Amino acid sequence: MEIRKLEWDSEFFDMQIGRVDLQTLDDAVDLALMHYDLKYQFDLLYVFSKEGLSFDAIGAELVDEKILYSKPCEPCEQYNDISFYKQDTPSEDLYRLALVSGGYSRFKLDERLPKGSYERLYTRWIENACPKEGTNKLILTFLDAQNIAKGMITIDHQGELGHIGLVAVDEECQHQGIGGKIMSTLDGYLYGLGVKTLEVPTQKANKDACRWYEKNGFKVKSVTPIYHWWL
Repeated sequence: MEIRKLEWDSEFFDMQIGRVDLQTLDDAVDLALMHYDLKYQFDLLYVFSKEGLSFDAIGAELVDEKILYSKPCEPCEQYNDISFYKQDTPSEDLYRLALVSGGYSRFKLDERLPKGSYERLYTRWIENACPKEGTNKLILTFLDAQNIAKGMITIDHQGELGHIGLVAVDEECQHQGIGGKIMSTLDGYLYGLGVKTLEVPTQKANKDACRWYEKNGFKVKSVTPIYHWWL
């Protein structure tokens, strides 16, 4: 069992943050017994647990059950009202959609994180997701009649694997098939590039998202309980 400091998270949130992955019950018990020593090293530990394995310690809270979905890429229909975002910095529409995408994020739900953490994190995420020279990052958007982005999917693909990052449709435009159009266009485009598999993580608590992914052909690959352990 390795406990490692997360340099990026520590700097971004201005606190000492680490990560540990639990594989056995003995790991969970041993980790809980290390509380006294760890509190002098970390403010917060992300505890990633094997499915079905719980972690019980003072200050620890289950904040997410991350579901990783997967599907094979297929030659799907392409839609003319779906476009590729071309700029290397986000528009105001994309900033707004990025916040919509994180409604069930553990960084939003954990109120012990510094105020504004969720907003700053998803702002950085959409900035990093923009297409830039030398990367395989893409953003597909649905634009309304006023050229306002009402839906988006971000993706980064390497070789035969495509990894979806942010997925969002404006609340007033949901259940109108917009997300399905974007996903179909993305699926077909990546299939043409030789990408064989698409993966996307979401939260088990986000029932609408889970149903939508399954409706679009995704199958559960893994489930990972995630705890925030405040020391």
